Amino acid sequence: MNKHAYLSFLAPPFPYFVEGNLTQYNIGDLHPNRRNLEYFDIIMVKEGTLFLGEENHTWSLTPGEVLILEPNKHHYPVHACEEQTSFYWLHFHTKNEWREQTQSLEIESETNVPRLHFYSDYYTIHLPKWQTFPDSEELFSKMEFLLRSTTRPRSLSFWETQQNFMEILQFIEQRNAYHDSGIRLAELVEIYIKQNFRETITNQTLSKHFHVHENYLARSMKKVFQCTPLQYLTKYRLNQARRLLLKTDSPLTQISDESGFTDYKYFSSCFRKEVGLSPSQFRKRYRHIED
Repeated sequence: MNKHAYLSFLAPPFPYFVEGNLTQYNIGDLHPNRRNLEYFDIIMVKEGTLFLGEENHTWSLTPGEVLILEPNKHHYPVHACEEQTSFYWLHFHTKNEWREQTQSLEIESETNVPRLHFYSDYYTIHLPKWQTFPDSEELFSKMEFLLRSTTRPRSLSFWETQQNFMEILQFIEQRNAYHDSGIRLAELVEIYIKQNFRETITNQTLSKHFHVHENYLARSMKKVFQCTPLQYLTKYRLNQARRLLLKTDSPLTQISDESGFTDYKYFSSCFRKEVGLSPSQFRKRYRHIED
C-alpha cells in the first residue's frame, strides 16, 4: 500500500457520520474479520499496536497512526494484540462519488479507476488513506467531543454530532493537504479563475502568475479536479452563463460577454457541447416566462 494514497470525495453532499466509539483490546484480542461493510471506517490508535489488513495490504498501527478502511472490502486481523491496545473508530458514509488515488502527480490515463466527474461548484475532499500524528491529543480531543454528543437524544444532538464529525475530517485533511504542493497550487488556481474568469486567461498567463511550468499546472489541476486549468475555466464560465440565462433577461450575446467568452459562436458551441442544448433552448426549457 502506498503510504501516500488519498481517498478523494466529491462534495456536496458531504460525508456524514454514522457511529463511533473507543474500543479497548487486551492481549490476545483480535480485530473483527468482516466483509462487505457498507461504511468507511476510520481507525485512530491511542495506545498499543493494532494489527489489521484490508484485501492484500496489512498494517501494524501504533499510537498516533490513523487509517481509513474502505467499504465493501475484506477487513481482517493480521494477528492478536501483544499488549493492551485502544483505538477510536468511526464509521461514515457518502452518497457522492469518491476514488482512491496516489499522491504522485502522474495521472492515470488508461486504468479502470473511476474518475470523479468535474463540477466547478463542487469541492474535492482529500483524506490520506494512512497518516501519523506525532501529537495526536488534539485529534483525540475532537473524538471525545464527538462521542459525548452521541450520548444525548438524537433530536438534540444531531447537528452538533455532524459538525464535530466534519471538524475531524477537516483536521485530518488539512494536516497533510498543504504538504502536497500540487494540491495547494490547484486550489490557488481555482480561486484565481473564479476571481478573474471574465478576463483573458491562458496557460501562459497562469504560468507567469504562479511562477511554475504549464505542465506542472496541468498535472496539479488534473490531480485535484480531473481537468486542465483551461477546461476548469470553460466549465466555470458555462456555469455562470447558465445562471444568467435562468435569472436574467439579458441578450445571449451579453451573457456570453459577462461569462468571459469573447466570441458568441464559440460560447454557443461550448454550451451545446456541455449541456446538450443551445443557450436559447436551455433558457426556454428551464425558465418559465409569462406571456
